[in-house]
Amino acid sequence: MKFSIVILMLLVVGNMASDFDQQVEELQNSNFGQTILQTILMELQTGDPVISNLINMIQGLETTLENEQERDDKRIARITQNCDIDINTLKDQINQSTVNSLTLKSELDSLNPQKVSAVASLERKNNEINDLKTELNYQTHKRETETLTYQVILDNLEQALFGVNQVKGYFNSYLDVLVKNRKRFDKPEPSFLQENYSFKYDQTEMDDVEDQGVQFTSFSQVASKVNKLKHHIHLEGYRAMIEMMSRLAAKAQDEPSQAEVLTRKVLSILKQIENYIQSERIREDQAEALRQGNFDLLKTLLSDQLVQASQDRTYMEGLVESLSTRIQQASNEKFEVDQKIVTKTKELDNRETDCRLKNNEYETDTANRIKQKRVVAVAVDLISSKLGQLKRKLLEN
Repeated sequence: MKFSIVILMLLVVGNMASDFDQQVEELQNSNFGQTILQTILMELQTGDPVISNLINMIQGLETTLENEQERDDKRIARITQNCDIDINTLKDQINQSTVNSLTLKSELDSLNPQKVSAVASLERKNNEINDLKTELNYQTHKRETETLTYQVILDNLEQALFGVNQVKGYFNSYLDVLVKNRKRFDKPEPSFLQENYSFKYDQTEMDDVEDQGVQFTSFSQVASKVNKLKHHIHLEGYRAMIEMMSRLAAKAQDEPSQAEVLTRKVLSILKQIENYIQSERIREDQAEALRQGNFDLLKTLLSDQLVQASQDRTYMEGLVESLSTRIQQASNEKFEVDQKIVTKTKELDNRETDCRLKNNEYETDTANRIKQKRVVAVAVDLISSKLGQLKRKLLEN
């Protein structure tokens, strides 16, 4: 029994010795623990140390550690709160900027095709305007050409009418002579055609007539006088009329008794020619009026289309300019937004890094304080229960 007790006591003493060595080693393994051991040694070397003072001093260190921990807890709470606010704010700004960037991209994706379409429409409208101008110029030139042609035709008809009236004047004068001398024509006098019968015509009506008092001795002389008009009158078919007069004159030479009949026949033909010229003039006037009316209608139509096309082009030019401005503005805004996203992303990374470092620092300091508080507790236990052993251990070292 006594032996058992002795064994138990030895085990207890051995355990206590082992615990003491572990505690001292624990203090020696940290700078903070070594500082405490040095402080205890200095106090023990004063001669008669007061245990309560040593305990109070060591426990004061624990209070200091608790105060520092409380301070850091409050500080990390503020830091965490500010970090959360800043990080959430930056994330919100990045998200909002991302939404804005996507919205602007969508707007650009919509505006660019609209501009391409508007530019194509403007080009087509410019081509349409050029075509209308070309057509208007062509129709105007065509109308001018038609007017000149009409004037030429009208001048020819006027000259022809003037010539016909001149010829009628000659034959009417000759017919008057024939009628006045009909009795003599009724007598069988073969020499009648060799007699001189004179009449006068107005010099102002025909500038090429050289003698004012021409004497006509035969029907053929009248036809010869008519033949001289061909150098002044330009009328299609006029030569054929002159040739017909020559044939009639030749027939009159063969048959002098038919002079009056032939003269009246010629006057009848000249009347038909005069009527034809008058009808041609009326027809040409009507055709010219119709052409002018059609041109005026076409010109009005083309001018109205040109005005409308010009108005459309002005609208399209404004549309293209507006789209270009909107595209430029959207591009500038998107660039600024994208730059903001890059900047805010860097700010977020920096802020998260800063907050993480501060939190790591807090966790490191907290872990160190926990260890330091453990060291303080060990030191208090050594002072309160193992001071003698501690003193010998410290003095041995």
